[in-house]
Amino acid sequence: MSECLHCDIHELLESHLQNQEVNLAELAAKVTEVLADLILMAPPDEQSTLMADMLANLGGFCLRRKNPPIQLIPPFKPSAVSGPFPRLTDV
Repeated sequence: MSECLHCDIHELLESHLQNQEVNLAELAAKVTEVLADLILMAPPDEQSTLMADMLANLGGFCLRRKNPPIQLIPPFKPSAVSGPFPRLTDV
Protein backbone atom coordinates (compact mmCIF):
# COMPACT_ATOMS: atom_id res chain seq x y z
CA MET A 1 0.00 0.00 0.00
CA SER A 2 1.19 3.49 -0.79
CA GLU A 3 0.71 6.66 1.20
CA CYS A 4 -2.10 7.71 -1.17
CA LEU A 5 -5.35 5.99 -0.23
CA HIS A 6 -7.07 7.43 -3.31
CA CYS A 7 -4.39 5.84 -5.54
CA ASP A 8 -4.60 2.52 -3.71
CA ILE A 9 -8.37 2.37 -4.17
CA HIS A 10 -8.07 3.16 -7.88
CA GLU A 11 -5.40 0.50 -8.30
CA LEU A 12 -7.59 -2.06 -6.54
CA LEU A 13 -10.60 -1.20 -8.70
CA GLU A 14 -8.55 -1.16 -11.90
CA SER A 15 -8.20 -4.95 -11.91
CA HIS A 16 -11.98 -5.28 -11.75
CA LEU A 17 -12.54 -2.62 -14.41
CA GLN A 18 -10.21 -4.40 -16.88
CA ASN A 19 -12.63 -7.32 -17.04
CA GLN A 20 -14.72 -7.16 -20.23
CA GLU A 21 -17.74 -8.43 -18.32
CA VAL A 22 -17.59 -5.85 -15.52
CA ASN A 23 -20.94 -4.92 -14.01
CA LEU A 24 -20.55 -1.30 -12.94
CA ALA A 25 -23.72 -1.38 -10.85
CA GLU A 26 -22.42 -4.32 -8.80
CA LEU A 27 -19.01 -2.72 -8.42
CA ALA A 28 -20.60 0.56 -7.30
CA ALA A 29 -22.74 -1.37 -4.80
CA LYS A 30 -19.62 -2.92 -3.25
CA VAL A 31 -17.94 0.48 -2.98
CA THR A 32 -21.13 1.87 -1.46
CA GLU A 33 -21.12 -0.93 1.11
CA VAL A 34 -17.63 0.12 2.18
CA LEU A 35 -18.80 3.74 2.52
CA ALA A 36 -21.74 2.56 4.65
CA ASP A 37 -19.31 0.71 6.92
CA LEU A 38 -17.25 3.89 7.21
CA ILE A 39 -20.35 5.92 8.13
CA LEU A 40 -21.31 3.39 10.80
CA MET A 41 -17.85 3.73 12.38
CA ALA A 42 -18.63 7.35 13.22
CA PRO A 43 -20.46 8.22 16.45
CA PRO A 44 -24.24 7.93 15.94
CA ASP A 45 -24.82 11.67 16.26
CA GLU A 46 -22.27 12.35 13.45
CA GLN A 47 -23.40 9.69 10.98
CA SER A 48 -25.99 11.77 9.13
CA THR A 49 -23.54 14.67 8.72
CA LEU A 50 -20.86 12.32 7.42
CA MET A 51 -23.32 10.82 4.94
CA ALA A 52 -24.34 14.29 3.76
CA ASP A 53 -20.68 15.26 3.36
CA MET A 54 -20.02 12.12 1.31
CA LEU A 55 -22.97 12.82 -0.99
CA ALA A 56 -21.92 16.47 -1.41
CA ASN A 57 -18.38 15.38 -2.25
CA LEU A 58 -19.66 12.80 -4.73
CA GLY A 59 -21.77 15.39 -6.52
CA GLY A 60 -18.96 17.91 -6.53
CA PHE A 61 -16.40 15.44 -7.88
CA CYS A 62 -18.76 14.30 -10.65
CA LEU A 63 -19.57 17.84 -11.70
CA ARG A 64 -15.92 18.94 -11.76
CA ARG A 65 -14.80 15.92 -13.76
CA LYS A 66 -17.72 15.98 -16.18
CA ASN A 67 -17.75 19.71 -16.91
CA PRO A 68 -14.64 21.83 -17.34
CA PRO A 69 -14.77 25.11 -15.42
CA ILE A 70 -16.20 28.00 -17.40
CA GLN A 71 -15.93 31.71 -16.91
CA LEU A 72 -19.35 33.33 -17.22
CA ILE A 73 -18.21 36.95 -17.54
CA PRO A 74 -14.87 38.52 -18.30
CA PRO A 75 -12.99 39.89 -15.28
CA PHE A 76 -13.74 43.52 -14.41
CA LYS A 77 -10.83 45.85 -15.10
CA PRO A 78 -11.36 49.27 -13.48
CA SER A 79 -8.55 50.86 -15.49
CA ALA A 80 -10.38 50.12 -18.75
CA VAL A 81 -13.59 51.85 -17.62
CA SER A 82 -14.34 55.53 -18.14
CA GLY A 83 -16.78 57.29 -15.83
CA PRO A 84 -18.26 56.16 -12.53
CA PHE A 85 -20.07 53.12 -14.00
CA PRO A 86 -18.81 50.69 -16.61
CA ARG A 87 -20.48 50.78 -20.01
CA LEU A 88 -21.46 47.44 -21.51
CA THR A 89 -18.87 47.91 -24.25
CA ASP A 90 -16.12 48.41 -21.63
CA VAL A 91 -16.58 45.09 -19.86
